[in-house]
Amino acid sequence: MANIAVINGDKRKFTVSPDLKLYALIDAGFVKTAKGNFNYEHPLYNDSPYNAPTKLKMTINKDLSHLTMVVTDRNGLQKVNIFKNKQLAATVELLNYILKDLEERKILLEVKD
Repeated sequence: MANIAVINGDKRKFTVSPDLKLYALIDAGFVKTAKGNFNYEHPLYNDSPYNAPTKLKMTINKDLSHLTMVVTDRNGLQKVNIFKNKQLAATVELLNYILKDLEERKILLEVKD
């Protein structure tokens, strides 16, 4: 059974889709690391991706069975909860769009309770 990942502050839970194909990861922008894992980083921005205050970081292991997801500050060092700040509504909307796209590509699967 694959693990379940939750973004800090989000109520939804995600896991790696059982229908995941390797080429889908590469098409979606995942980058293979030296250890064989797949990393994904996407700035969450309102106007310009170059001064985005937060970014979405995901890792799927080389066996395609373990997922980690986190929203961090622009340096990638601190976890950020974008759901508790009403001024970040556009950021939450962009995050939702990215997650929906990854679900449609059969990379992620939302886990229903």
